[in-house]
Amino acid sequence: MARVTNRAASALRLGALAGAALTLAGCGVFSPVQTDYPYIPADGVALRMPGLDLRNLVVVADEAGGPGVLVGQAVNQGPDAVDLLLGFEGTSPASASVPAYSGDALSDSGSPVRLDAVPSAPGTMVSLTVATQEAGENVVLVPVLPADRYYEEYAPEAGGTSPSPSASPSPSASAEG
Repeated sequence: MARVTNRAASALRLGALAGAALTLAGCGVFSPVQTDYPYIPADGVALRMPGLDLRNLVVVADEAGGPGVLVGQAVNQGPDAVDLLLGFEGTSPASASVPAYSGDALSDSGSPVRLDAVPSAPGTMVSLTVATQEAGENVVLVPVLPADRYYEEYAPEAGGTSPSPSASPSPSASAEG
């Protein structure tokens, strides 16, 4: 019977460990790193147009055919204000203005961008037309989300009234205090 010495056993163990390390390292070579692919880490979608970037666009609506509020960020890196027309096919467009050199929210509690007759129910996508003087008309698929959790403050009200100030705070907001 052949006897393996301590030196030979150590060399075998070291060789096995080196082989296992190379095998595992090879798995990493052929697996793409997720951050190598661009993606939008948000609920909404982005739209880049000449003179304006729109980010995290979401329509907040309670039902198909009812009113909605457009939520997102508008980034204008140019020296002039950009006027927008936003809407759905067959409805009257809403208007908004994005000041020069700004990155403001499209809708805030003081001046929400209200949309008439959102054609899709929450949980679906809707074609939103965005028009500017410089870029012309652009169509983007935007998710429709319910006025829930952090979109609760954008709850669309019938008749064009502003969001209700008596809305109860979200559970996470009351737990933080």
